[in-house]
Amino acid sequence: MKNNKSKRFLVMLLCFTMIGTTLFAGCGKIAEPEEPEPAPANSLTGATAEEGYDEAAGERRVAAFVVENAPDARPQWGLDDPEYSPDIVLQGEVEGGITRTLWLYADYEKLPEIIGPTRSARPPFVKFSELFDSIFIHWGMSHSKGDYTGASTVFKKDKVDHINQMTFNDEEGLFGRDQTRGTAVEHRGIIYGDKVAASIKNEGFRSTPNEYTKLNFNKIEEPASETAATQVGVTYSSKAFEGTYWTYDESDGLYHCSDFENDFTRENLLVLTDDTEYITKEGYQGPGSSGSVTYCDYKFAGGKGKYFSKGTVKDIEWQIKDGQLELIDPSIDAATAQAANDENFEAAKEVVKADEDAEWPAYNKYVIVSPEDAEDMEEEEVLANSYVLLNMNKGKTWIGWISGNNGGSVSSK
Repeated sequence: MKNNKSKRFLVMLLCFTMIGTTLFAGCGKIAEPEEPEPAPANSLTGATAEEGYDEAAGERRVAAFVVENAPDARPQWGLDDPEYSPDIVLQGEVEGGITRTLWLYADYEKLPEIIGPTRSARPPFVKFSELFDSIFIHWGMSHSKGDYTGASTVFKKDKVDHINQMTFNDEEGLFGRDQTRGTAVEHRGIIYGDKVAASIKNEGFRSTPNEYTKLNFNKIEEPASETAATQVGVTYSSKAFEGTYWTYDESDGLYHCSDFENDFTRENLLVLTDDTEYITKEGYQGPGSSGSVTYCDYKFAGGKGKYFSKGTVKDIEWQIKDGQLELIDPSIDAATAQAANDENFEAAKEVVKADEDAEWPAYNKYVIVSPEDAEDMEEEEVLANSYVLLNMNKGKTWIGWISGNNGGSVSSK
């Protein structure tokens, strides 16, 4: 650090990143009074124990399930479950212009009775699940050939803990086939939710999660912005033959979608624009076959995005840093966030001074992230090179993963 003043500033900058921590600790001042440590919350939805989250789940890893989205697969089992719908649903293109979904759960001991139709793994979905240190559950996978790197290679290279029905010794009865729908067999593969925990235990996977993506949530619910967005439409690329469309209902504060042939609702919508590449694999059906398939490969390049909540929209940015997904709010600069933290701390201190039994006010928090080389910067440079992570409203999220270089788009009004 070039001088003591800069060093003190950086320390205080980092100390203010979260109001809910012991304030001023390590900054040369005594925190009086101190805010109690926040209770564990669902890292994917922000829900607390009072809102139904089992705090013990924080010691378990996220579970990820591949679920089909072809017309014959709808409505998907478990998607709109009244108690245990997925915390996060990612929807992205796979091949042939169709999309597939990836369901993420922070607590795999609270799942729908049936999940499915479950389908085979694709590399982008496996890599996205890795951002959350997930245990990946699927029925089959793509294999490498020629210029195409399949999910089989990604599983081995990245040492991903996964359960594949095709090779699984299913002593618990985790997988099955639905017999009630008159569709082809590939659209009827299901997972029994009450068998997941035991199956994971039997596999002997690492139980304690490593560092993984934890979304940031407002303590006080607020609109994304002042820009209305009650109708939202998403197309994935110029090659995709369908889109996903949402309508905001002010009466329940939720976005509704009927494209999955049910009333699927979410508190939050995210659209992430990425670079994609189309790779054709010849001999798709095995040795000697003449068929081919063209896969859509996402590059995880980061870039622009949209955040929708409470009938409004905000432009955001996203990136992958240290193996985690970061959602960035470019509308707030670091200096503004720092000032807000200062103001909120002083206001909270006055409330507690006035009533020693009072709890700390539920102020929204801003998170300031400084670069690793901040030690070599003056304080002005630290602020100039810092950024603010997006705070979302608590609730469940749908993520639309679209192509920025191959015709993906998002519209709202």
